[in-house]
Amino acid sequence: MKSLFRIFNQTIVKEYYRQNAVFVFAVLMFAFGFLRATEHITIIKNTLRHPSLLALAFAVWALHALKVTLFTLRLLESRQNEFLYHARLYPAIQRFFAFCGLQLSLIQLTFLYALAMVKFGIEEQNWQAVVYIVLFNVFLVVAGAVIYEYRIQRPNAAQVRNRAVRSFFAGYTTPPYLFFIRYLFSKQPVLLLLTKLFACLVLMGVCNLYPTDDYDERLMALGGLFAAAGHTVICQQYLEFENRFMSITRNLPLSNWQRLFQFGLSYFILLIPELVIVLRNLPHEVNYGFSLILIIFIWSIVCLNHHVQYINGISYDTFMQRVFFVGVLYLLLIMFRVPLFLIALVNTATAVLVFRKHYFRSEFNP
Repeated sequence: MKSLFRIFNQTIVKEYYRQNAVFVFAVLMFAFGFLRATEHITIIKNTLRHPSLLALAFAVWALHALKVTLFTLRLLESRQNEFLYHARLYPAIQRFFAFCGLQLSLIQLTFLYALAMVKFGIEEQNWQAVVYIVLFNVFLVVAGAVIYEYRIQRPNAAQVRNRAVRSFFAGYTTPPYLFFIRYLFSKQPVLLLLTKLFACLVLMGVCNLYPTDDYDERLMALGGLFAAAGHTVICQQYLEFENRFMSITRNLPLSNWQRLFQFGLSYFILLIPELVIVLRNLPHEVNYGFSLILIIFIWSIVCLNHHVQYINGISYDTFMQRVFFVGVLYLLLIMFRVPLFLIALVNTATAVLVFRKHYFRSEFNP
């Protein structure tokens, strides 16, 4: 079992955290950068006392477990991981425990928080909530193991879409700027939901912090920075989608400005939920003009994040290091009150220059 789990750890667990490093970093920074330990304890204790809040926590944990499960299934479908199907040669009980260890390793982001909730539940002698938390996490682990076992027994399984669904979509023409958005809804719905949920909760959280203290517009800008960082995985998926399914577009007679417009419009449509959240929860200390500048700031970071991935010769680890240090630079610029519109203008200009220089030279390395 140890050898099999070591294989899963090297091929799936490490790859998951490598691809989602920015997302995990943004979640941790928001959770432990904005909230103090006393505030976390208050949230945990209120969650343990109110079943509705506990159910909400379970829903978030389930979405995260679904995200990592779908990620694993995608890796199992890739050709470079076909050797994992040889795990069927191991005894069933060893496979099951190895899959349980795999799922447990992937849900560490929520599992460790669940352990903290169990600790405070025991201290308050809230045994019912403790039992529910333990059983729900056991369910998430076992359910993931069962799904992986089901999939490993069916290599090269064909996925057939219902004829009625195909007929429905065949009646509509999708404009080019909606190709990727439609792909997200059909192939990556959990990734899209979690990304939007994280970004919207961050923006909603910073908006609701204004009544608690004397904050200025920089707090909103920091929330926008974290929301933009959460879209890094979306940018990576866009690049993969473009190279796997839309590589022919590079041969189409389109100008650079037409291509840039389609990319920009796609990301702007994706950011509509954030715009609605900001306008709906806008604090009195911030005007509507700044809220629009904030969305443009987020949009410019997302577009720049997308276009710099066209640069060849940069490993993923190096790219993530640069994303981290650029994020620190943005943080310093915001704290020193550099206008967001100026930062957004520089981001957009840089994205355009990088696109024009590297788009047709880029080579996709999955």
